[in-house]
Amino acid sequence: MTSPLGATPLGRPLLVLGLDGATFDVIDPLVRAGRLPNLAAWMCAGARAPLPSTVPAMSFPAWSSFLTGLAPGEHGLFDFTQKLPGAYRLRFTNATDRAGETLLGRVARAGGSVLCLGVPATFPVERVPGLVVAGFDAPISAGSDGSRASDPALYEAVAARTGPWMTRELDETAAGEGWHEHAAELLVARVARKRAFALEALAALRRAGRAPALTCVVFSESDTVAHHFWRDHDPASPRRDPHASALRRGAVAAVYEALDAACGALREAAGPDAACVVLSDHGSGGAARRVVHLNARLAECGLLARRRAGRTAADALARRARDAALRVVPPRVAERLFRRARGAAAALESAARFGGLDWDATAAFSEEANTQPGVWLNLRGREARGSVAPADYELVRSELIDALLDWKLPGGDSVVARARRREEVYAGPFVERAPDVVVELALERGYALSLVPTPSDAARPAPLRFLEEGELAGGRGRGMNGAHRPDGVWIADGPGAPALPPGAALPDVAPALLAALGLSFDGPGASPARGAPARAYTAAEEAAVRARLRALGYLE
Repeated sequence: MTSPLGATPLGRPLLVLGLDGATFDVIDPLVRAGRLPNLAAWMCAGARAPLPSTVPAMSFPAWSSFLTGLAPGEHGLFDFTQKLPGAYRLRFTNATDRAGETLLGRVARAGGSVLCLGVPATFPVERVPGLVVAGFDAPISAGSDGSRASDPALYEAVAARTGPWMTRELDETAAGEGWHEHAAELLVARVARKRAFALEALAALRRAGRAPALTCVVFSESDTVAHHFWRDHDPASPRRDPHASALRRGAVAAVYEALDAACGALREAAGPDAACVVLSDHGSGGAARRVVHLNARLAECGLLARRRAGRTAADALARRARDAALRVVPPRVAERLFRRARGAAAALESAARFGGLDWDATAAFSEEANTQPGVWLNLRGREARGSVAPADYELVRSELIDALLDWKLPGGDSVVARARRREEVYAGPFVERAPDVVVELALERGYALSLVPTPSDAARPAPLRFLEEGELAGGRGRGMNGAHRPDGVWIADGPGAPALPPGAALPDVAPALLAALGLSFDGPGASPARGAPARAYTAAEEAAVRARLRALGYLE
């Protein structure tokens, strides 16, 4: 039977549905309750398996591995930001910082059209046949528009019928009274709008004679609802609110039900000949009530020192400007503040993370980013004011690892599950972009410890802090009440559905998808930039991205 989307140059079409942060811990109970009929049928008829993510299990490295078939050390994206070599500064990363040819480029090179909606780390978008709309990293504060799509005219034509792919009606920095009730309803509505956009985009490409060989649609709502509502979903959560409304308690299930319906509608549009994959970039789970200050631990062990006079006036101004922009004012005003205060959002973020340290007396320091837990050595000859002699590098790194592994919770359990040399975790040409020691925090009674910045207003901040009752919902300095987990999901069904080898992880997905399309994975391939210099964000774009990442809870 011919697919309703029409024949493609590569034969049978392939539909990939990404549910960001989705987990079998939510899917399986809902399937048993009869609430996810589509996913239940596909798991019964096809294949299912846990899908281990990247290290770290975060959106940028994970979706980049999905796109390229490469691990982070090979494609080069480890986080939303990257420490600049030889400087105590950060820059915001985008798709041009990533090496390796993407699935989209490989399909286009083989003569196929693609539809790719909402995949993180796809800005700037690749100009391939079909339609590509960037994910949440698209630098525009109001949502999405044609300027962030590969085919602006087609995007605008679809949006005129359904509304934009993404909007900013949900301000996640303003989680005050009544916010969660509003957000619970809005997330379900947002799934429905994205579903409508994807269906219309599919139909528009078919009408134009460009039926996509590969359709990839990523929904971020499963990740968002987990970050904000896990404590309401999980009766055993140490952050549980006993007074949560029924709407809040049912928010996670409601979003998954909406996603199941969207998946069913998109697969029906793809037709009976289409192979279908449902996957997530990582899993989700609950956060512990305790938060971790990694730099405070380093200071406790004599590896980090702060300036006695405290932060300089410029550093203090940077933190105040950043926090005011991100906690109080509307996103568009925040962008203007970022552009004017010390030049750009990255400069503000750098000063907020690294300001106030006594570099001459600091041997090791952390960015304290929960998205990429790790520690850098202040290596002489590499860092601007390095204090560790190259001859002492391995000795100090060993001492650092011992100090991290010896760190204990009050009950005697470990704070750090693993602390490894970066070359033990990664291989490839970009290993040096990773911190010298890669840290994986342990679970406390099954719940994730959250890494948050060490307070700058305390003389000797404690390395561990137990949250007060009013802090359990999460937010700046408290972590989110739902956290990422290493295992995502893989579900494959339909004729010619991709098959993963035993023990497969996220980088193995791209070769499997290509094989289902009749293509081979012939190594890393060329990057979309074809060797051109990375395309840096402008100050305005940087500001928009920073505000959005902060709104999503990924940056403090």
